[in-house]
Amino acid sequence: MDGLHGRVAVADLDAGEVATCPIPDSWLERHLGGRGLGIRLLLESMSAGVDPLGPENRLVFAAGPLSGYSVPGSSRYWVGARSPLTGSLGESYSGGSFGHFLARSGVDAILVEGRADDPVVLRVTDGDLTLEPAGDCWGEPTDVVDDALASRPNRAVAAIGPAGEHEVHLASIINDSGHAAGGRGLGAVMGAKRLKAVVVGGDSPPPLAEPERFERLTRAFRRGLAENERLQQWATFGTTAAVEILHEQGLLPTKHFERGRFEGADEIGARALNASLQVGQRGCLGCPLECKPVVRGECRGVSIDDASGPEYETLAAFGSLLCNDDLEAIALANQRCNALGMDTIGVGHVIAAAMEAGHVEWGDADAILGLVEQIATREGIGDVLADGPDAAAEALGIDDAATVKGAPAGMHDPRGKKGLGLSAATSPRGATHMEGFHDTLVEHHVETDLPVETGLAADATDGKPDAVVTFENAQSFVNSLVFCSHVVVTVGPDRNFESLCALAAAATGLELSVETALEIGERNYALGKLFAAREGFSITDDSLPKRLRKPLADDPGGPDLPPASFDREELEAMKRDYYDRRGWTDDGIAPETLERLGLSRVATARQCAPDHQTGRRSVCESLQLLL
Repeated sequence: MDGLHGRVAVADLDAGEVATCPIPDSWLERHLGGRGLGIRLLLESMSAGVDPLGPENRLVFAAGPLSGYSVPGSSRYWVGARSPLTGSLGESYSGGSFGHFLARSGVDAILVEGRADDPVVLRVTDGDLTLEPAGDCWGEPTDVVDDALASRPNRAVAAIGPAGEHEVHLASIINDSGHAAGGRGLGAVMGAKRLKAVVVGGDSPPPLAEPERFERLTRAFRRGLAENERLQQWATFGTTAAVEILHEQGLLPTKHFERGRFEGADEIGARALNASLQVGQRGCLGCPLECKPVVRGECRGVSIDDASGPEYETLAAFGSLLCNDDLEAIALANQRCNALGMDTIGVGHVIAAAMEAGHVEWGDADAILGLVEQIATREGIGDVLADGPDAAAEALGIDDAATVKGAPAGMHDPRGKKGLGLSAATSPRGATHMEGFHDTLVEHHVETDLPVETGLAADATDGKPDAVVTFENAQSFVNSLVFCSHVVVTVGPDRNFESLCALAAAATGLELSVETALEIGERNYALGKLFAAREGFSITDDSLPKRLRKPLADDPGGPDLPPASFDREELEAMKRDYYDRRGWTDDGIAPETLERLGLSRVATARQCAPDHQTGRRSVCESLQLLL
């Protein structure tokens, strides 16, 4: 199939060898790239129940069929493994340039297995596949590693910092000095494998089915972004304006999700950042919507000069969630998390637990900065916090963590967005705000090419299960292209989802209508469910913690209206409708659904079970048997 190379690079760290293997054509046609290809590789090459930090866990990086070219929003990559934080599917996405140069390296994906005896760097560049000693890079922060390894043109680096080396369950993979694949502890998986960094690059993009049409559609897509007033706001504020917006709505996570408004919101929001630290914006390779703030300043005698300043999730996680209105300290904490290689949302959660337990005063900026360092190196109380929100809550005696399946909730309160709450509860990978449905999309009657009802109140439950399934499938398709959701518009007169389908069709040669795109998205979302079910997760794990359901303490309600909350019975009823709509069973997926999606063989095939004592089949051998 055009649009992809049809090959995966497999690095066997035990043997110290790297080779390429063909990817079955049927996989590419059914799953495209990104999350679909990545999860399929994990399911086919790895047995259930492996230790997430053991050599049997596999780590996959994947690009998509639009990667490697100049389409705005296409330079992202997918990375996944079994998560040490959740025990379920761990998958994450990151922008920058790594995805672009992965697609130009001659392969569509990289699969890493085993564990190196000594720290190594993996290079996949222009057909050159090598493992080399990490040398002085081991122990260094991610920005130093990036500078050292990406010195040549057309190269990009994804690296871990000290947090990954210490196998911190909140460790991220960082590329392009500030773009993070975070949220599931995948940096710890790299650290456990003694893999410091992956370098990709080259000048060989995958072939296109219709090059002239693809170029024409790319130019039209780029013009559409320039003319879209809503999207142009990203180039002004990025996501930071959400601080003030959610504060006004009473849905800004504050004091460990106890309240929805923060009295210091004006001190940490978009206007404050723009007036003090922000000196510009930067974006991903080839994208005209430069949505990431660039900041410069000083905090506690330390220079703040980061390629990427704090975005909304970080402003909330280190700000309102902790009752901290020190913007400089938030920016420095963000800079340190990028350098150390940690997820800012997860770190915010565990520091909130420490504050609630009385170990730290609420809003103590100096203590926050100190804990960031301790978590990364597992020193003192940082060793407890480093294992994630659930472990921290149990160790500190907190009633319950704001997590789903061990994954920390994003800075979006489900008590005011019932569809988002359903997405978070049922997601196979745990709480997510990036693939979940945001109710505000259809709060008003709007035009859309998706088969979904609009005009649904954000805090209502009627009609939400159908809407959640549809938008999750649409976003799953976007994530299978590894495309940026910020530049994809599914509702309103300026929507461009059909244009994205046309671009993917011109690249691959497939017929990709909106209906077909949603089917691919559904199929690939089901792969995540198969992974979670294989690890023992069932409908009983699909819930929201008490912390995210009980009434907001500062919501006065209104005439005949109680404070915002999420009744358990409401969620259970929505969940049952959702399962019926998806064709899922309590512990997996119904056989007729698997048959309809073409996944019956995936669900029943005997997995390749590694056994280091009796020998094991290599990934390349496993893939050859599938051809």
